[in-house]
Amino acid sequence: MLENNDRFPLRNIILEDLFTSNKLVLILLLAITLSALGTVWLTHQTRGLVAEKGDLVLQHQALENEYLNLRLEEATLSDNTRIEAIAKQFGMQRATPEQEVVILE
Repeated sequence: MLENNDRFPLRNIILEDLFTSNKLVLILLLAITLSALGTVWLTHQTRGLVAEKGDLVLQHQALENEYLNLRLEEATLSDNTRIEAIAKQFGMQRATPEQEVVILE
């Protein structure tokens, strides 16, 4: 029998019990832990990708707006009435058919 100052090696008893008779419990505990860690990691990755998608959608909308504005500006700047108004400011006028020269090679 053990005396009062002797202690049971509780840590050794628990480890021996886990690794000898409760291997299934240990395997299930490991599987649960790995599953939980995998779930946390996958959720983190998904949230990162969703945030990145949101940023890309906003960037796409900004580029689409800029493209539409550039098309509108191009249509405005290439309008014939505007070009004719600027030409009149410089004293320019359309060339008549008699003034046109055709060069043939």
